[in-house]
Amino acid sequence: MLGQTLSHYRILNRVAAGGMGVIYCARDERLEREVALKVLPEGALADAAARARFRNEALALSRLNHPAIATIFDFDSEDGTDFLVMEYVPGTTLAEKIRAGPLPEPEVLDLGIQIAEALEAAHEQGVVHRDLKPGNIVVTPRGRVKVLDFGLAKLLAPSGAPAATAAAPGSSGTGALAGTLAYMAPEQFLGTAVDGRTDLFALGLVLYELATGRHPHADQPPAAMMYAIVNARPAPPRRARPGLSPRLEAAILQLLEKQPERRHATAKQLADELRSITAAGAAAAEASPASRIESVAVLPLANLSGDPAQEFFTDGMTEALIAGLAQIRALRVISRTSAMQYKGAKQPLPEIARALNVDAIIEGGVLRSGDRVRVTANLIEAATDRHLWSKSYERDVGDVLGLQGAVARAIADEIRVEITPREQRRLATGRTVDPRAYEAYLRGRYYWNKRNPAELRKGIEFFQQAIEADPTYAEAYAGLADSYNILADLSAMRPSEGFAIARAAIDRALEIDDQIAEAHTSLGFLRAFSEWDWAGAEQSYRQAIALNPGYATAHQWYAELLVSQARFEEALVSARRAHSLDPLAFILGTTVGDALFFARRYDEAIAQLRATVDMEPRFVPAHNDLGRALVQVGRVEEAIHEFQTALQLAGGESKTSTGLAHAYAVAGRAAEARTILANLEARADTGLVSLHGIAVIHAALGEIEEAFAWLERAYRERDRALVWAKVHPRLDALRPDPRFEALLRRMGLAG
Repeated sequence: MLGQTLSHYRILNRVAAGGMGVIYCARDERLEREVALKVLPEGALADAAARARFRNEALALSRLNHPAIATIFDFDSEDGTDFLVMEYVPGTTLAEKIRAGPLPEPEVLDLGIQIAEALEAAHEQGVVHRDLKPGNIVVTPRGRVKVLDFGLAKLLAPSGAPAATAAAPGSSGTGALAGTLAYMAPEQFLGTAVDGRTDLFALGLVLYELATGRHPHADQPPAAMMYAIVNARPAPPRRARPGLSPRLEAAILQLLEKQPERRHATAKQLADELRSITAAGAAAAEASPASRIESVAVLPLANLSGDPAQEFFTDGMTEALIAGLAQIRALRVISRTSAMQYKGAKQPLPEIARALNVDAIIEGGVLRSGDRVRVTANLIEAATDRHLWSKSYERDVGDVLGLQGAVARAIADEIRVEITPREQRRLATGRTVDPRAYEAYLRGRYYWNKRNPAELRKGIEFFQQAIEADPTYAEAYAGLADSYNILADLSAMRPSEGFAIARAAIDRALEIDDQIAEAHTSLGFLRAFSEWDWAGAEQSYRQAIALNPGYATAHQWYAELLVSQARFEEALVSARRAHSLDPLAFILGTTVGDALFFARRYDEAIAQLRATVDMEPRFVPAHNDLGRALVQVGRVEEAIHEFQTALQLAGGESKTSTGLAHAYAVAGRAAEARTILANLEARADTGLVSLHGIAVIHAALGEIEEAFAWLERAYRERDRALVWAKVHPRLDALRPDPRFEALLRRMGLAG
């Protein structure tokens, strides 16, 4: 029906659909305003008499006048299509809010008071809603409640039918029952009198869901749900949400009493009680403020669209929120890798907070609908599981960068963390971006985070699409640089080629916007591992950390640079900082172990690397580096086992492992070492083999001249592994030779 006109209402777009009709946003061409058009199901009004009765009832309901009730403007028919015209209410339904998890108690109380006030106004006019549910309650961008579809269940009842047994489309397959099964009161099933207390029962169910995140009779088939509503006492809300106040729990359970006379007598009485609970909670909070929050974890936001194809977009919004908060130096923010471990997890939030060692948890959801994006964020105090704050934000997709900054600023304001003027300006900056470019960029980062050659190449395709859509999109160039840097580092392409493409992308990113931490981090990596510009690399890493103190990769790669310079204590500080920002990222635990290894603290390195292997037995780099450390303490057979395990996990061949060949040589198994060495030398011209590694094997076999010949070639071809020449224990046999000191001088590593 999009683009069609019913009477003088031009249909703009579809908003929602349910058993009682399809809702469209439409343009009232006479009064030049937007309205909501509810097109009733075909056959809902069977004849002229039913249509006349419906019109009379609709006119009576149109006289309801309250700020929390969506007004009915008109009822009309055209070419057999019956439709209601109502006030158009932009905002978020409570059903959408609930999908993002339970709400903070103050917000539950505030919403409950507003809904009760709406019911009070309607009940005073003798109007009972009969179908109150989260999908019929909207919260506007200003936080005000609007209750929709007042009396519609009654309006759609056949003439002369009792209200409790009137047929209503969308009644969840319950035959003659009017309304939505999950929110009906017992008297609606039993066919007894319906009054205002029926709506209060439904409101009790709504409040239960808002407070706990789940319906008291969730996941039950219709017959079992009907039985439970009529006969079973719901589980106390505090069982699902221990931090809930006893008074709110008692109010909810009273609303859910089976006999109407045991519920609150009126909606006004309920509103007064909820106000009293609010006042008591405010007084208690004043007396016992929340603990100081200095560290947070953003759990993976929920994809509220229900479309699996939008998962990348939701993950991208999670990562963007983490990145925004990480820019605040006074706040420790857990990085993406560790946060994503909890995608879809069901552990209690205090348990997750303990595992990540944080003071607070941020959870929520993302709903993308057409060109609009809505983010809901909840802040929970970790120690008490107490909801401190919740809010929703909505913007056009093109303004998604501004949306991310707004959410990050609001959270920072709520936890009262100190923000510098520079950080405030950075969070406030959010240029518009082409939605196609942003979507392609998020897809690119999704694949980049997988860190294997095939996925990295997929990511490159999407970064290039983002650049084609918006040639001035600096973040896309930074993503492209990251991808080629890692491909070169993994020897998945000739390093000289990969680093050259990365350099061009970095230069373009910084030309467009020199405030991107990721681009400065990539520049530091390239300066260190390709250009051997140690001072320049340090400058880049320091600038990246200044721009985004919570970017774990910047701390990690800076630690590696400091190790190469033999600045071990500084390196350990930086490596441990990276690990604290991302405690479940196995590569960061490995980086700490490597810093200890190069500092010759072998026992500590072995303990750290063993802990990483225990955490993730399939993580190949930790096995390799553990083997390297075990060789240095004489536990060579254990080391060989670790190298062989790494090869098995990676699906590689033993003849490609420099680590295994070195271990064989140290163990006196020269023939096995030479077999691997011959294979590596035969492939040396491909650019995909470490020339430094070949030199190391020769050194372990006592072949000093051959070792220096391969080191010289590694120097000419800028072998990445040479950055460790100053500190690598595997090169100790060569250090007394003057040629080695000369090599370090040429690399700028002497002294």
